[in-house]
Amino acid sequence: YLGDIIREMRRNIERGESLLRVSQQSQMFTPLVLQMLAVGEETGAMDEMLSEVAGFYEREVAFDLKSLTAKIEPILICIVAVMVLILALGIFTPMWDMLNAYKGGNS
Repeated sequence: YLGDIIREMRRNIERGESLLRVSQQSQMFTPLVLQMLAVGEETGAMDEMLSEVAGFYEREVAFDLKSLTAKIEPILICIVAVMVLILALGIFTPMWDMLNAYKGGNS
């Protein structure tokens, strides 16, 4: 789906339409990207504007990953705690049963 949209954008740009107009018609880009494209076309500094957009989204993804990691960490700690509890019960339950059987046999 995205490949078809990008190929259509390429064809329209090759016909002479502006990158901003083609990008708006594709409805794939956020308003920030469209605004930076408009500024880049007006100033002739398209590569700088696109680099700034790429840097912004890279920082945003890094921040989102860091916050996701912070949210997942307590859940993983709980899962590990449950696994340790199951292992501990698997070891101690038979020992307690043997202790109760030993006490029951002596009385």
